[in-house]
Amino acid sequence: MRLTKHTDFALRILVYSAMEAGEGRLLSVQEVTDAFEVPRTHVMKIVQKLGQLGYLQTFRGKGGGFRLGMQPEDINLAEVVKAMESSITLVECEEIACRDCSTCQLKAIMNQAMAAFFNVLAQYSLADALDKKNGLLTHLSFSRCSNICTG
Repeated sequence: MRLTKHTDFALRILVYSAMEAGEGRLLSVQEVTDAFEVPRTHVMKIVQKLGQLGYLQTFRGKGGGFRLGMQPEDINLAEVVKAMESSITLVECEEIACRDCSTCQLKAIMNQAMAAFFNVLAQYSLADALDKKNGLLTHLSFSRCSNICTG
């Protein structure tokens, strides 16, 4: 399964927010845009959606910004992925594309694989993603961390 860039950035924004959360500090869209080197409009849309879902608290106006809206241990990675992905169907089974849908088990097999994927993700929270580095993430700037996270 391949996640959309939208979901990938959403997970990274949550990680970044958890890493940079300190004494109620608000993060700005520009700060995250610079850290990820992605268009501001993408970050704005993702932050808005994460805010609507309650994963982030957002504050408008001068001096506004955002921060985590939940404790990292309460943010389940499977729930975030399901909420951010617009479609999580692996196989589109249509009679036009499939010669014998009545006997084909491909869709059932792929659905089983998808369930396994989400069952594994459901075992982890945002806190687990941060703890895997034994606190290392808190000592690195995000630009250096992104090389570790993606490498």
